[in-house]
Amino acid sequence: MHTDDFNPENIGKTAFFTGHRQLCREERPEIEALLFRSVSDAYASGYRRFFCGCALGFDTVAALQTIRLRDRYPDIRLSLAIPCATQAERWSDRDRETYSRILNLADDRTILSPVYYQGAMMARNRFMADRSSLCICWLRYMRGGTASTVRYALQTERITVVNLAVTEVRPSDLLREKPWNCIFTSPSADGNAVTAPLHLSPDRKLTFRDTST
Repeated sequence: MHTDDFNPENIGKTAFFTGHRQLCREERPEIEALLFRSVSDAYASGYRRFFCGCALGFDTVAALQTIRLRDRYPDIRLSLAIPCATQAERWSDRDRETYSRILNLADDRTILSPVYYQGAMMARNRFMADRSSLCICWLRYMRGGTASTVRYALQTERITVVNLAVTEVRPSDLLREKPWNCIFTSPSADGNAVTAPLHLSPDRKLTFRDTST
């Protein structure tokens, strides 16, 4: 079931989430706080619609924090991009319960395929990126779907990427052959840095934009 109401004029007000499915339990409170602040800052910068792919891990936390912010920002919109109708079929009862809650509380949803197929997750990720100008991610590794999605976002040269993770991954590692347009909150990020317009919090001021040519 495809219910997308895409309007190119809204790209500048639209963000999406991407991140690893496996999160350390000890990190979850920090991730929740970082997401709460980053979504709040994105809202202050004019973003109103937030796409989420409904995967386990970071996606689930991101969706719940966006829902939580409705009390503060009634016009914030959570849009779900569901890769296939059978996405949660093999999940645990607890995870399916959380999934159902998110489905019920979201403002809209787009189901991209009735069944799973190879490449469904990447198609979902590109669907979100193609409709956004901001990516809020949790990226720690050069491999996997999150790295591929961030690489795709950077290649558009339109999407600003905010990485909430402390990581050794640098944008130049993802795009070695061209300049990158990326805000990394990681203390290990390097490059010729200038202050970026989007700030997360007083204790995470290390935001960088590469200006190399």
